[in-house]
Amino acid sequence: MKISLIRPPIVVPNWNQTSLFTPPLGLVYVAGALVRAGHDVQVIDALGEALDVCTPTEDDCFLYGLTLDQIVERVDKNTEIVGIQAGFSFEWPTCREIIKLLKDRSPNAVIVAGGEHATAAPEECLRDSDADIVVLGEGEQTMLEIVEWAGQVESGKARFDDVSISGAAFLSNDGSFLRNEARARQKQLDDIAWPAWDLIPIESYLDKEYGFGVNRGRSMPVLASRGCPYQCTFCSSPQMWTTRWVARDPDLLLDELQFYIDTYKIDNFDFYDLTAIVKKTWIVDFCRKIEERGMTFTWQLPSGTRSEAIDAEVATLLFKSGCRNLSYAPESGSPTVLARIKKRIKIDKMLDSVRVCVSQGINVKFNIMLGFPGETYAEIRQTIWFIAKMAFAGAHDISIWAFSPYPGSELFNQLSKEGRIAVDDAFYNSLRSYADTAQTRSYSEHVSDKALMRIRIAGMAMFYLISWMVRPWRPFRMLLNVFSGHQDSRSEQAILNLLRRKRFRRNDVEGELKPVE
Repeated sequence: MKISLIRPPIVVPNWNQTSLFTPPLGLVYVAGALVRAGHDVQVIDALGEALDVCTPTEDDCFLYGLTLDQIVERVDKNTEIVGIQAGFSFEWPTCREIIKLLKDRSPNAVIVAGGEHATAAPEECLRDSDADIVVLGEGEQTMLEIVEWAGQVESGKARFDDVSISGAAFLSNDGSFLRNEARARQKQLDDIAWPAWDLIPIESYLDKEYGFGVNRGRSMPVLASRGCPYQCTFCSSPQMWTTRWVARDPDLLLDELQFYIDTYKIDNFDFYDLTAIVKKTWIVDFCRKIEERGMTFTWQLPSGTRSEAIDAEVATLLFKSGCRNLSYAPESGSPTVLARIKKRIKIDKMLDSVRVCVSQGINVKFNIMLGFPGETYAEIRQTIWFIAKMAFAGAHDISIWAFSPYPGSELFNQLSKEGRIAVDDAFYNSLRSYADTAQTRSYSEHVSDKALMRIRIAGMAMFYLISWMVRPWRPFRMLLNVFSGHQDSRSEQAILNLLRRKRFRRNDVEGELKPVE
């Protein structure tokens, strides 16, 4: 069958701290499975096809990538099924508009939505848009079965009452919401087809050295595992992936990495795993096999990982194997908050892990989240003290996010039941505040929005002040790296990305639509 898969443009708040200019790994995994099954697949990567084109929105944000009309124009007219990636919830209004335009243009095409947001809020997605089916969780096998089902249906006469596919949700012909049984997670990740990178403009990302992690050259995203065994209440992962953690065979994973090095001249790999390091035996085996093969590349864990398995032995192996950056996500330094959000960490052991990583030369960033429901000033003070300890321990960078109740998370469900959330476009827009200090919103009954914004700024300022007082060479190295365009840390990456975006927007205003090098 003829299938088109769409990665929408990305929404970037004006003062966004993070870079989302990343290849669509999940979508090309689905594409790879469809291609291996013999289907004719077109992938429209709206971001990758126009990386340096931005369109201002009405709410102090920018839409990067192709315009919505351009996306629809690129969809093959013979397409029978269109799949659209609905990942971050704050981008759902953009996805919804694309779906509307697609349905207007190709009313007989079956439109499938997938990704984290679609999985977390399937009924809302179906009722709020012209999507026909939602894929829940892992998409490869479910999408294959949807395509098989669609191939047996007469064009334009699909009866969705007949969809008996695990991991799919839809509205029946009488308007009822139907959600089929959950699909069992993939047990053998190495049986899944490799991502179909050849279907997107991957060289655009590589040539411009875009990626999720610190810029260390031509960077390719990879997955070494799927899932997370923990149940943090602010995270939608338990619903998206369940709590089952599955890791790939280290040898087969390294075979894939070697292929990318040979084919795309890759310098660095960004691991997109939710929690890459869970078992010490796995990470030790992986690092040692890199050395045994004589492979030379850098790699990093920008998404975050657990600290329990990272002791002096593991930290030594990580650096020796090429790991240069990793992130920890303690979220809070308050024992009572950690208990409420089910964040199972031991603060002292995390501090020890930070020290051994820094001593080996690994650049460490950590993530803090404030503004949880019920969080008090006393608990915030405990977290501020923990931030100071992290600075003394040697962590290089910090992000202090504002808690955002993402659909699919336990806290989202709690706040919805309490009537504190109305799911509309204003709510979706508010989710951007997690990375945009200027739009900080507090869900704590004890802390106002403005107070939380000031605490976030003060906490980051305090961290860097302590860090630089203890290690006075760091700010000079940072300035040198920023001026030279080199990156070692996530803060340097954030500054350079912000400057790049500002320069391009200035060129855009002046009528010079050209990339900024």
